[in-house]
Amino acid sequence: MKHKHILKNAPEKDKSYRIEYKGEELYDAKVLDYESGCWAKVQVTSVLPGKNSSLYKEGQEFDLKLAYYKLYELTESE
Repeated sequence: MKHKHILKNAPEKDKSYRIEYKGEELYDAKVLDYESGCWAKVQVTSVLPGKNSSLYKEGQEFDLKLAYYKLYELTESE
């Protein structure tokens, strides 16, 4: 079932974000698709060093449950 509401800090399609889980930065990713609700399709663009780095690979695409992660928009200089 797809939700129709838009989150307050919803990610925007084609923008890049740093993804954080429980205080640990995991990877940078581009949002490939977000229409509404709790999920966004992302593509990993850069894996960050850390204990979970072996779980992700550049180019990997998957649906991200937004409620579990913090997303920080990346600027051109990052």
